[in-house]
Amino acid sequence: MQSTKLLLETAAGGALPEWEMLQTSFHLQSFSKGEDVFAAGEWQPYLYVVRSGIVKLNYLSEDGQEWIKSFIGEGDFFACPNVLIAGLKTDYFATALEDCEIEQIDFAKLKQLMLSHPAWQKATHQLLEWHIVRKEQRERELLTMAPEQRYQAFLKTYPRLSARIQLRDVAHYLGVTPEALSRIRKRLRA
Repeated sequence: MQSTKLLLETAAGGALPEWEMLQTSFHLQSFSKGEDVFAAGEWQPYLYVVRSGIVKLNYLSEDGQEWIKSFIGEGDFFACPNVLIAGLKTDYFATALEDCEIEQIDFAKLKQLMLSHPAWQKATHQLLEWHIVRKEQRERELLTMAPEQRYQAFLKTYPRLSARIQLRDVAHYLGVTPEALSRIRKRLRA
C-alpha cells in the first residue's frame, strides 16, 4: 500500500489515522502490457494507484476508433467518477501500456474513513481537486489548441512518461493520425 499511502498523505498534507481499516480492501494487482485493468461497462468502485508502469484511459467508438483521455504513471491515481459518484458503470477502458503493478482500494472503505476523520476528508477532497484540474486542462487543450500546441502540452504534462509511450498512442491522445504526429514532430525539430 506504499504508493497509495504516499499519495493520500501527500494530499492530506500529513499522516492519516487508521490505515488498518483499508488493509482488508487493499489489493496489489499485476497487469501485463496490453491487458485491461477494467473495461467499459463494468462496475469498478475502486481507487487505483499505479505503483509501476503506465496505464492509458481510453474510449472506443462504435467503429473501433480509440480516443485516449489520459495516461497514468507511477504514483498517480485514477478512478471512475461515474461509478463512485453516480453509481453507474465504467464508460471507458483502463489498459496497461507496460507491465504494471497497481494498488486497488475499495472506495466504500475510503468513504467510511472520510466520514470519521477530517484528515481523510481533506485527502479525498484534494484528490478530487487534482482530478478536476486535470480534466479542465485536458478539455481546454482539446477545444482551444491546434494539434502542434496539444503535442507541446502533452510533453509538458507527461515529461517522465512521454518517451515511454508509443507514438500511435500519443497520436490517439492528441486526436490526430500517427502520420500527422510525425509531421508535427518533424516541424518542431526543425
